[in-house]
Amino acid sequence: MHTKRKPPLGGRTEAAHQKLKEEIALNREFRGRGEVAFLALVRTWQRLEGLGRAFFPALGITDAQFNVLMILWDYRARPLRQHELAEILVVNRASAGGVLARMERAGWISRKVDQADTRARIVQLTRAGIAKLDDVRGPYYQLVGRIFRDRDGPALDRFVEYLDEIRSRLPAPRSPRS
Repeated sequence: MHTKRKPPLGGRTEAAHQKLKEEIALNREFRGRGEVAFLALVRTWQRLEGLGRAFFPALGITDAQFNVLMILWDYRARPLRQHELAEILVVNRASAGGVLARMERAGWISRKVDQADTRARIVQLTRAGIAKLDDVRGPYYQLVGRIFRDRDGPALDRFVEYLDEIRSRLPAPRSPRS
């Protein structure tokens, strides 16, 4: 009887698989490279998310608020309606409304009635919002730079290309509506 053997993994790869297995307390063998890759991505995302949960509050902001400030800065050349902002954030309008209300109370944004459509609100950064963004953006880019180092160039390029390939195999996210 002939049994198929899996080709041996390289030393670094095998060590990384074993380390992941220990980190997630997996009490069995992986069911292939796909599962290893999936669980490695999930574990990495969990760690990044945990880092963000500590990072942003230490700077007096939430990750959602930071995303809003970044989007408003990126779209500062044109008026951005609240529902457009919610679509870019990929959240429903009610969730966006709660975040925006807190940001408005903090003085970081203003919301005004859109004269072209009185049902809509135009969201804009205030000077205080720009100052808050300036306070957070520097430490944010330093953190990103420590994790994703430019000197890792080709590896980062392959990583981004592979993630693009993975996203192409997934259904597109649905736009959340209220």
